[in-house]
Amino acid sequence: MERLYDLLKRIIGVLLLLPPFALAFFAGGIYFKIAVFLALLILYYEIYRIISNRFNPYAFLFGIFTISISFWKGEVIVSLLFLSIFGVINYIMGFSAKEALTILAVVVFILIPATVLVDIREVSLKLAFFVLFTNWMFDTGAYLSGKFLGRRRIFTNISPGKTLEGLIGGILTSTVVGGILGYFLWDPNKVIGFSLTGLYIGVLAQVGDLLESALKREKGLKDSGKIMPGHGGLFDRVDSLLLSLIGFYLIFRIFREFYL
Repeated sequence: MERLYDLLKRIIGVLLLLPPFALAFFAGGIYFKIAVFLALLILYYEIYRIISNRFNPYAFLFGIFTISISFWKGEVIVSLLFLSIFGVINYIMGFSAKEALTILAVVVFILIPATVLVDIREVSLKLAFFVLFTNWMFDTGAYLSGKFLGRRRIFTNISPGKTLEGLIGGILTSTVVGGILGYFLWDPNKVIGFSLTGLYIGVLAQVGDLLESALKREKGLKDSGKIMPGHGGLFDRVDSLLLSLIGFYLIFRIFREFYL
């Protein structure tokens, strides 16, 4: 009963935020870019609170300014300049060198996938849908497999709840879903390629999830926030997507013709 109640909370959490995001996603253009930017700011707030033991409003606001410039301006040199200043300001404001560098690294880690997602959406609606849906299905497959079939614990020093059955279930799900989407949205002859892409996304998703778990475990936290019932924070919901987007974008740039 407790497992079903937990599952119900997670479904409700998704249903609360999915409709507005879906509308922006299918509308595309400035609507989707604004939606991604708002999500980026929420992620920044959650991560800032996770990493820092204090909340400095000046450093935090300059971080928002830096993210805004980097996201909307899109110029590498300008972005690097402001990101460097952001790191220095955090250090000057009393953060340790480790905290300042960690905050800077994580800001870059969330900024790149956000920019990549907008770029992929502008190139192809179905390609952006493929990445998001395949990643989401990895999370769903891993969660259900681990919840109802999980026996053998793995990565216990990082995330005690992770099981081998959950990992296998998630990767199998993303692989199968990737092949199905490739068959129906692209070409039946590309099924193997899209299945392998789904597997690739699944592996990256698991690594991304573990990175977030390691960050929270170091700070003794279970969730990054409370914005999504049953999930915790937004960072808890999209942790696996961040690395998946970066990894997929790399192979998309190499095999662009295959995916278009």
